[in-house]
Amino acid sequence: MDILAVACASCLAVVFGAAALGKLRSRDAFSRFTQSLTTMDLLPAGWVRPCAVLVAASEVAVLLLLLASPLAVPAGLVGFLLAAGLLLAFTAGAALMVTRGVRAVCRCFGASGTPMGRLHVLRNGVLTLIAAGGALSGSGTGIGAVAPAYGAVAVAGGAVVGALVTRLEDLAALFRPSLPARPEPARD
Repeated sequence: MDILAVACASCLAVVFGAAALGKLRSRDAFSRFTQSLTTMDLLPAGWVRPCAVLVAASEVAVLLLLLASPLAVPAGLVGFLLAAGLLLAFTAGAALMVTRGVRAVCRCFGASGTPMGRLHVLRNGVLTLIAAGGALSGSGTGIGAVAPAYGAVAVAGGAVVGALVTRLEDLAALFRPSLPARPEPARD
């Protein structure tokens, strides 16, 4: 695997692992995710639950394929391609919701209360590019193609980026301008 592919795989493994865990950690979490799909108004009512199961299962599959990628190059390529396909669908869905003005809560990583917005479109678009970059840079070489020290740096760097992506809404809130306090009314 190329060093860029290692970093991309690490980033996406953290993102898809957090997403799957956020949805599958309890029945209540999965129920909230399924309900969020209903409020997004992107699917017919009868497709919501099967789609929720498919999304969660696909996220787990991406995680497992990317974790297996150092040992089996085809697994990594399949993982990157599946991730890119999912992320492309997520990006299109988020863009459609923004365009329609739908204010549904994003349950991408489980517990968020932030409505879908342009930040989600941007995040998913960048993650799609990371998945595509990983697929293109995974030049067909197997384990041992990256020196261990470089591999460790690539894994750590990718994991940090992935962790930051999972907390992007919180990071954005830190930099959002706050409203000035209202002046107190004058008292006589």
